[in-house]
Amino acid sequence: MKRIFTALDISEEARRKVSGYIAELRAKFSNVRVGWERDEKLHLTLKFLGDIDETRLRDLTEAVSETAKQISEFKLQISNTGAFPSKKKARVLWLGIADEKGSLQKLNEILENECKRKGIAEETRNFKAHLTIARLREPHQSKELIENHLQNEFESDKFTVSGITIYESQMQKSGSIYTKYKNINLQG
Repeated sequence: MKRIFTALDISEEARRKVSGYIAELRAKFSNVRVGWERDEKLHLTLKFLGDIDETRLRDLTEAVSETAKQISEFKLQISNTGAFPSKKKARVLWLGIADEKGSLQKLNEILENECKRKGIAEETRNFKAHLTIARLREPHQSKELIENHLQNEFESDKFTVSGITIYESQMQKSGSIYTKYKNINLQG
């Protein structure tokens, strides 16, 4: 069994800008218990599957390949700030995604359909494209951090999405480690 998810990688330039933003918040709120996302783990999750066996992994790889055939490279921009599940009950801080042409939403819909055709369960929650930057360990003591984050403006340069990556996530005492299982280029 492997713990698997599909994602889009962000550009190195966008990664640097997000990392700088995280570093600023981290320095300003060093007294707050937060699990800050590490640079190398920044990505846009498309579909989280959890623990799956080799057969399911092959089905997923085929579904991702079929998806990639139906959509061309497109541009995205990291923009805006937010929190899940809500401002008052925030447990996760995130940065939003500007998707002017709706390409990311279309990609997600195609992937869900292809997965469904392979017998992979559909996502029950609505797709909300975001880049997780922090998990709050003590949300009730993080109000100032949450307010600051939500009042900030953030915007990266636009970057090109050229492929879908299947990642394996391995849980360690120090947190999870992501390993690229396969990257499939968009060919639409």
